[in-house]
Amino acid sequence: MLFKKAADVPDAVKKAGLKDWYSALSEKDKVILNRYLGNADVSSIYGFMSSVADSALRDENYPFAVSICEECLRGDLTDIRRFLVTEMLIESYIGAKRYDDAKACCESNLSLYPGVSEEFVSMNGGKLPEKVCCRNRYIDVVVGIESGYDEAFRLLERFLRMGMISEEEASFRTQSLKIHRLQRSFDGIYTYDYVK
Repeated sequence: MLFKKAADVPDAVKKAGLKDWYSALSEKDKVILNRYLGNADVSSIYGFMSSVADSALRDENYPFAVSICEECLRGDLTDIRRFLVTEMLIESYIGAKRYDDAKACCESNLSLYPGVSEEFVSMNGGKLPEKVCCRNRYIDVVVGIESGYDEAFRLLERFLRMGMISEEEASFRTQSLKIHRLQRSFDGIYTYDYVK
């Protein structure tokens, strides 16, 4: 039977107001979801979805985290909530090796950032957190997956203009990337010589 009776819907799901959504899940996803219900925030749909996605991420269950984040983003969210869920989605996409999707989400969050920056910084005690996925993970993908150092330099300049990094940090990261690129070049030369 595709739709289970309401009695079979877990209490946490009912409290969050997600009975219909739960009924449409596959049996496999219901079993997976059950693992994360103990830590679920049932105060709202957003609270439930974001807490379940966070648990799945910590469990390195990236495909499930992706599905929960994507479902959450279909809802009517404030800009800051959309930003926070997209941050989790970026991490989930990278874990699932969906790098183009991760980059698209980074762009989406960079577009949202000017409107949410004050609230985002305020939530972190008045300073930017060290981990900002649309900034850090964008560079990770561009350099680590695509070897796009020139694009990474442009991104660092963009982050500096947006106030997402300090001038000192931008300079440090630029220098680190230059060294990294040089080391990769040397590694390539020595590998080539060795293979010859």
